Amino acid sequence: MGVVYGVVAAVFIGASDYLGSRSAGRSSALQAVTAAVWAGAAASLVVSPLLGEPRGRDILLGAVSGATVALALGVLWRAYVVASVGVAAPVAAVVNAVVPVLWDLTRGEAPGPLGVAGMVLGATAIVATSWSTDGRPVRPGLLLGTLAGVAFGVTFIVAAETAVESGTWPVFSQRLCAGVLLVTVALARRVPPLAAPSIARRSAVAGVFGTSGIAASVLGGQRGPIGPVAVGAALYPAVTILLLWLLHGERLRWWQSLGLVAAVAGVALLGLD
Repeated sequence: MGVVYGVVAAVFIGASDYLGSRSAGRSSALQAVTAAVWAGAAASLVVSPLLGEPRGRDILLGAVSGATVALALGVLWRAYVVASVGVAAPVAAVVNAVVPVLWDLTRGEAPGPLGVAGMVLGATAIVATSWSTDGRPVRPGLLLGTLAGVAFGVTFIVAAETAVESGTWPVFSQRLCAGVLLVTVALARRVPPLAAPSIARRSAVAGVFGTSGIAASVLGGQRGPIGPVAVGAALYPAVTILLLWLLHGERLRWWQSLGLVAAVAGVALLGLD
């Protein structure tokens, strides 16, 4: 069941990345993510009363995960400035998947042989669909991508420690905390937190999709081991690549095609485990 939540998360997060890529360059990364996070907070505030009850402990854990996700985004932004996006992004995604799996192992929740094979294929798919050096430095991308991945992984773990009864309320507090931190950073840098409304709206739509993906991963983690959920969710680059190919005819390189096949196979094995 966990992998189902993970795949749903990957679809929403991949769609969010696709929407973000179509409006890239019209605002700064900080402005785009700030608009996305606040839109996600608003959307989760509307939905959360239908899915659970706010519990103090879980709201606090959600807020903590908001701090870690803000840290992860900050490190990843730095990686995009000093290194190749095509190195930092897939490394962050793989580490993001591995950290929750290791957490499960410490708790005695080891996957079976099929699950292990599915996770390996999933990690392969993440790298194959999104790896590209574009001639920029590789080492900073590896280091910062790893640090960002650890922070993202911790975000998954903390959010998944919340109770089923709280539903998506931890997602609301996560987005709210991250949004406050991002606005604080923008004000400290003396830059507008948001772009013009016509541009911010695009980021907001992407943010609703992205938050829906986070909500799916939290719901999955509340109901079982977080490892399969995280691995499934980390396949979002494959969804983004697939949408760009289907809707805009972007050419797939041969290794990206293999990555898509590996993603499907990995999900199937995780589902059979």
